[in-house]
Amino acid sequence: MKYLKDLLRASQVSPSASGAIVGTDSVEAFEPRLPSTWPPVAMPPSPEFVDILERLFREGMLDELEATCADILAQNKTGLQGRGHVVGIAMLSALDSLSQFAYPSERQYIRIPKYVQDYFPPEFDVIREELNSGYRNGLIHEWFMREVAFLPGTEPISIQANGSPVLGLLTFKAGLIRSVDRFVEALRTDDNRRTTAARRYMTLQTQTRS
Repeated sequence: MKYLKDLLRASQVSPSASGAIVGTDSVEAFEPRLPSTWPPVAMPPSPEFVDILERLFREGMLDELEATCADILAQNKTGLQGRGHVVGIAMLSALDSLSQFAYPSERQYIRIPKYVQDYFPPEFDVIREELNSGYRNGLIHEWFMREVAFLPGTEPISIQANGSPVLGLLTFKAGLIRSVDRFVEALRTDDNRRTTAARRYMTLQTQTRS
């Protein structure tokens, strides 16, 4: 059997599923998951720039989350039970990313609660701080959550007698999707917010290896 001489060259047939494109020719198509392919944006950004951001958020984040949850629910008899950590990490990473487009100059412990307060449905306001300190930090940094909890379905937000917040993973997913709707609406009408998001966009572009 003959093998390609350059075994270290990335496959042209199977491009990166997410992230920079390394070791391949330039890619012409705009792929929301690949910053290497994002089109350049002039400053100040035009209203059409929001169409690009909406594709990044919906195709690069929400569509994958929806597909992953649908696959789990179709194949797993107990639903998201036993899959919750993985799904939760993905959604909280998306929340972190969205908050950086909204408030790129703010520290994480400020921008995540602020994004939740500004764009999530109002019932999430009671847990906006815990979504950063308990949920995001616990799951992403330690895998385990010590003072907060997710349930596997559409359970509403509740505060237990010991003060710990609890909510369903699908409830959080619905809130995350609604936040994208509201954030995109704000970007279309607010020049300052659009410019702020464009700065984050350009930072990701310039820091991406292609």
